[in-house]
Amino acid sequence: MLPIILRLGNFQLYSYGVMLFISFVLGIWLVERRARKAGIDPKKITDLALWVLIAVVLGSRLFYVAFHWDDFRHNLIDIIKFWGNPPGLSGLMFYGGFLAAFVAGLLFVWRNRLPLLPLLDAVAPAIVLGEGFTRIGCFLNGCCFGKPTDSCVGVVFPSHSAAGAQFPHQTIHATQLYSSLAGFILFGLALILERRRLKPGVLFAVILILYSLFRFGIDFVRYYEDAANFWGNQVVALGLAGIGLVLLLMFIRRK
Repeated sequence: MLPIILRLGNFQLYSYGVMLFISFVLGIWLVERRARKAGIDPKKITDLALWVLIAVVLGSRLFYVAFHWDDFRHNLIDIIKFWGNPPGLSGLMFYGGFLAAFVAGLLFVWRNRLPLLPLLDAVAPAIVLGEGFTRIGCFLNGCCFGKPTDSCVGVVFPSHSAAGAQFPHQTIHATQLYSSLAGFILFGLALILERRRLKPGVLFAVILILYSLFRFGIDFVRYYEDAANFWGNQVVALGLAGIGLVLLLMFIRRK
């Protein structure tokens, strides 16, 4: 585990931030390449990416705070401490970032009159690739960890991390790497599917369904502070899978 990659005086370079930056840069590059094929101005994609980045950060943080309000209500300044102490207060939640980014993206697309479905298909591979890299950052940071396990894939985290503080000297599921692997697998699948002549929007719907089901399964071995957080995430996962299924049927039948 390596939460801080570089220290120069008071400057600290966090591994999670580096992975998030890599995800963002690669995502823009991928979407711009695919947007050109759909006849969309790449400059619009850069503007869209800025809106999405802001929405991801705000949405994922506020979603985490909402599910862990008891940890923040006595000191609201901790809300803006993404890597604060104790380490358990530095969390982000994927679903919050995804939903906020989706709404921000829709508003941008509507305002700029961009073709929605081709753009969704262009964005889909970038989303899951970003998940692959960002979850590596979670692993290095020691957050988003799993439950204790006796299996050979378990990992022991150092005691100064959130995972190690919760389960000191215990082998736990590296759920961050499970999610990362799921992201890379879905990225490969997206590249294969986009070679086929799918109707607009179908690729996005398929990736949304599969990622939601992946996340639903992984969360059974992920650690949550209480049952409410666990079931809240499971409901969101099933809800997104259901929305993806409805969209898939709509896009397939669409002339």
